[in-house]
Amino acid sequence: MAVTKPGLIALFDVDGTLTAPRKAATPSMIEFIKELRKVVTIGVVGGSDLSKISEQLGKTVINDYDYVFSENGLVAQKDGKLIGTQSLKSFLGDEKLKVFPQGWDKTYCLRYLDEFSEIHFFGDKTYKGGNDHEIYESERTVGHTVTSPDDTVEQCKALFFA
Repeated sequence: MAVTKPGLIALFDVDGTLTAPRKAATPSMIEFIKELRKVVTIGVVGGSDLSKISEQLGKTVINDYDYVFSENGLVAQKDGKLIGTQSLKSFLGDEKLKVFPQGWDKTYCLRYLDEFSEIHFFGDKTYKGGNDHEIYESERTVGHTVTSPDDTVEQCKALFFA
């Protein structure tokens, strides 16, 4: 899809950013994302697996977003096609996981975004210890803290439609 601001991508956390925690996206959010996608490339970065993200953002999520990174980016999709996958089990074997391997937080998805000179990330848990903190603080991203899905829309309107 042709965008009016090439080289720029907007990445979004799911819970608390695009949806109320563990809830489905509202019809107005779905419409807003469609409009935003005409302006910038968009992606979602969730800690959950694709089935949970689909429950929240719709069964067509992999076609509604240019990039979908599930499981903190360990499963990567672009334009509806799988472009990368990494399994914790194959990496660590059958041992129980006590600590998520370093670098396997949401910043893992950035390895797929080298073509973008400007990466904006929107998340609600950007504080130290929050699951959005590392990608929010990354030198490769412009981090934005949001307080709700409505705040996400307002910040995006100010940034990308001004």
